[in-house]
Amino acid sequence: MAPSAQSPKVAGQATRHPALVMLRGALVAAVVVGVNAAAVSTVAAGVAGLWGALLGLVIVVTFSGAGLLALHLSRRTSPTTQLAVAMASYTGRIAIFGGLLAVALNSDTLAKHVNLTVLGLCALVVVMGWMAGEIWAWSRLRVPIYDLDQEVTA
Repeated sequence: MAPSAQSPKVAGQATRHPALVMLRGALVAAVVVGVNAAAVSTVAAGVAGLWGALLGLVIVVTFSGAGLLALHLSRRTSPTTQLAVAMASYTGRIAIFGGLLAVALNSDTLAKHVNLTVLGLCALVVVMGWMAGEIWAWSRLRVPIYDLDQEVTA
């Protein structure tokens, strides 16, 4: 087999879309952790525990994934704009999450069908899995530390 048939990447080639690679790594880790947490929660707290775990998984994936997607969409902008997008995305996600949390904690209907303690614990566990997957994916990115395409003029 020819070397090019074994691997589509050329040696030394930078990762084309790092945010999407990190999103994929984080998503896989979060789903694995979330599904296991849902199984344990179902055994421990019944159907309400299952719904709490699944809701925690969906919340974490939605909010964390939105941040990486925002970074991916801003990939062709200046570093200053990317920082602004990252900070605005984070602030917006925290504000929306806080609002949803306030609504959830004051909802009697949600409390009847969802174990809120399980929701909180599973969300924390899934966040840790998400972060571990994101770090793992980041550690395998090929990010050049200098640009070979630019000529250096003395």
